[in-house]
Amino acid sequence: MRVISLCLCCMLMACVVVAQRNYVPGVIITRQNDSLKGFIDFRNWYQSPNEIVFKESLSNAEEQRFKPADINGFKVAEPEVEYVSRKLHIDITRQDINSLNEKRERIVQDTPVFLMRIVTGPYNLYEYIDMFSRAHYVYDASGVPATELEYVQQYVERSSGSGIFTEERYKDQLAALFADNAALAEKARKISYREANLKKLFLAYNNGKAPASGTPQPVTMQKKKRLPVTYGIMAGMAFNSYPFKGSAFIGLGEYENSKGPIGGIWADIPLGRNGRNISFVPELLYKKLETNGVLHGTYSGAIVKFAFSYLQVNTLFRYTYPTKTAIRPYINAGIGNGFVVKVNENGLLRSADREWEVAINGPRKYEQTLIGGLGVKIYKVNAEVRYTTGNGFSPFPGGRTAIHSFQILAAYGF
Repeated sequence: MRVISLCLCCMLMACVVVAQRNYVPGVIITRQNDSLKGFIDFRNWYQSPNEIVFKESLSNAEEQRFKPADINGFKVAEPEVEYVSRKLHIDITRQDINSLNEKRERIVQDTPVFLMRIVTGPYNLYEYIDMFSRAHYVYDASGVPATELEYVQQYVERSSGSGIFTEERYKDQLAALFADNAALAEKARKISYREANLKKLFLAYNNGKAPASGTPQPVTMQKKKRLPVTYGIMAGMAFNSYPFKGSAFIGLGEYENSKGPIGGIWADIPLGRNGRNISFVPELLYKKLETNGVLHGTYSGAIVKFAFSYLQVNTLFRYTYPTKTAIRPYINAGIGNGFVVKVNENGLLRSADREWEVAINGPRKYEQTLIGGLGVKIYKVNAEVRYTTGNGFSPFPGGRTAIHSFQILAAYGF
């Protein structure tokens, strides 16, 4: 019953959080190049947004929605981000490992999109993340339409041998683009398809070109977006089972399941922009393991009681699936290192007419745990179900104290 209540509570909390917005000061650039100041619902988008939500004032309940075809772009003040609207002919075919193992029809998109500005100058550089989370880099200039720098991987069937072939067309495009700068044109033919490398190349060209061209447009660069390290608190319930086994007395019994609170602190540390969906998650948790058992065999009828308090340090890796909304599912996997901080119960009662005695002399104070979990992040709130299995507290080679735990957790990030 408590499990059902906790699930309902998490669902209700998620619904409340989804209704929230994250309005920050921003500017809409209209089709007439007028500036419309107000507040933009900023989502720190991974994939390029299909539309944005805008309010002229926070007190105004009316929301306006703009798609790329409706405006020329928008700017957000904090963090400083600018998107422009461009009609773009672009190949968005999936290029992940599974998709590249067979021949597929190319998917070409020819619609207005929002592009994130990276470099401004005689030549502008933009980034576009498509619906399959594939990064594209795009340039334009005065009188030059938005054009994709093409990097294509595809499965090709040939008589000489089928396989995955890569076409780095962007190198020839860049060499032609920077043909009036021989050094940069040569460098362009060796550059990798990465934001940092392309950014440096465009900056170098623009800084050399702008003074000579007399362009009034200054050379600027999108500030490095630091991936935020988040941290917070977490709490929930653990439902534990104790399938002890082995020839030692501790494995010859039936043990009661237990449930109890679990909670602590956590951090989420992104592993870089190119792997922005992968993060390292350290946790420090407090938990209790407690169970009663009735023994068989030599100790038939004897009762044992165990209760231990642990501090556990978890080291997890998390993959967060990119979505266009504030609801982002994720998966965790890692290991836990538990340390006994208090022995609450460690007793053996052989029969009703005898005194309680110590069940285990020197229980193991260090527990290793394997951890796997599925969760969903909704703004600052996480809800997760997790399964763990640990090697417990038995010091006996012939007595295994495997401890299985099903956990329901809620976390809040600051």
